[in-house]
Amino acid sequence: MDRLIKLELGRLNAHLPRNRVSLREALASPNPGVNTLDGSRHVFKREELRFLAGLLPEDRWDELRLPILISFEHGLGRGAAKIKGNVETWIAGKILGKEADGEMVIYRPEVLLLRRKLPTTTQYVFR
Repeated sequence: MDRLIKLELGRLNAHLPRNRVSLREALASPNPGVNTLDGSRHVFKREELRFLAGLLPEDRWDELRLPILISFEHGLGRGAAKIKGNVETWIAGKILGKEADGEMVIYRPEVLLLRRKLPTTTQYVFR
């Protein structure tokens, strides 16, 4: 049974990036995005990148890794998700009006709001 669950999670997470890129790299790229585990390309919208650049001081653009991962983990409960990373949680906190300290648990309405603001620069992870 565990093997079956792992296979299914692998299938659900095939859209995840092979490598994440910094906000600075994405802004400088003529075709900003990342290659995914399934071999496709996930493209970031320029207006989202500019929105993020406006929120974050330029000296921190190298620290923000894109896409921001919103992790749904079994132990968090239904509708809860986690965001990790100092700059990633700072950005999410800024958008959601919450304090952040490197790890943040958010709930369904907040997940929806964050995804509405950042549809191409955030991605779901299932664990």
